[in-house]
Amino acid sequence: MDNQKLQLAKKKVKAVKHWYILIVFAILGTICLSLFRVYLVHIGTPEKWSWLVMIGPVIWAFIILFKGLIIFNKLPGFFKNWEERQIRKFMKEGQASIKKYK
Repeated sequence: MDNQKLQLAKKKVKAVKHWYILIVFAILGTICLSLFRVYLVHIGTPEKWSWLVMIGPVIWAFIILFKGLIIFNKLPGFFKNWEERQIRKFMKEGQASIKKYK
């Protein structure tokens, strides 16, 4: 039981660490894309088109937000219930396949 809790805690720490790394790369990517946007404006690209470059950071922000909600268990109940139903379904399928081969 304690070993299982330890493994779960290690898995959660690893997920949080990867989330922080994702944030760092998103910030660096946003800085690079912002500089690229400034360059586009500087060479004469119309400003309305240069804003398209900033779609990437907006998408990254949504991904980071959603991943953070998953990691810190802040998602609405629908996702939690769906996850539990899927676990039960796969466990039943596993038991059925074990009985089939006995």
